[in-house]
Amino acid sequence: MSESDSITPLYHLVEEASGKVIVAAREISGFFVESDHEQSEDILIYGSAREPARLGKDLSDVELRVVNSLGKAIGSYYIGRVGLRSTFEGEGGRGQGGFVATFYGHTCPYAAAGAFWRRWASGSPPVKGEWVRYPTESHDSWLHVVQNSWFETGHAAKRYGVGEICVIDGRQILGESSFYCALGESVNGPGGYFGSTLDGLADCLAASRSADVPFELVWEHFSGAQERMGASLAASVMGVLREFGVDVTPR
Repeated sequence: MSESDSITPLYHLVEEASGKVIVAAREISGFFVESDHEQSEDILIYGSAREPARLGKDLSDVELRVVNSLGKAIGSYYIGRVGLRSTFEGEGGRGQGGFVATFYGHTCPYAAAGAFWRRWASGSPPVKGEWVRYPTESHDSWLHVVQNSWFETGHAAKRYGVGEICVIDGRQILGESSFYCALGESVNGPGGYFGSTLDGLADCLAASRSADVPFELVWEHFSGAQERMGASLAASVMGVLREFGVDVTPR
């Protein structure tokens, strides 16, 4: 990471009603955690206050926004109540200090999401198949960032592509999350979203019907993908796609 990366704000704590930025932070520690992580009261916010800090007094109606280098929101989490407990001095490469805060148990159970948000905020768009380079256990974090950013940046749950044939490579599918990563990319391009659950997939398909642009989904290396993601899930996915008129061709 370059020196400029370390000082560019990636997160804003915002008063939702007014849109006022309370704290601008380069990094947040303790918020993106493993799904089985025991809840911790301590969140370290590496940044500085834009408004006078009220230590020991809770802030209400707070949203955590992920922002790019232009300060534009590319993701968000509604936290609600936040307490700024104390300040701390900078150490090592973390920057020039910040706040010890509590989000009252509110965490994001996608441990790799923080790293992916920094990638998203870099200004360089995702490339085809980029998510495949990351460990399988982080594909759910990639999918989470894709979905969160997709809606935050004004997209709807629908198909934007116009090609009649979409192709997914079953060799990339190692589980449920990687299937939806592959499907979103196939339908809506790199970094694209097209569902993260069966219900989400159905919503996307229902919204896409109004465009009256049917498409065919070619699922290459299907048998291996079916085994890795589970035959039951693969059958359910095929059923939902076909229910909405998608011509699925397994190969």
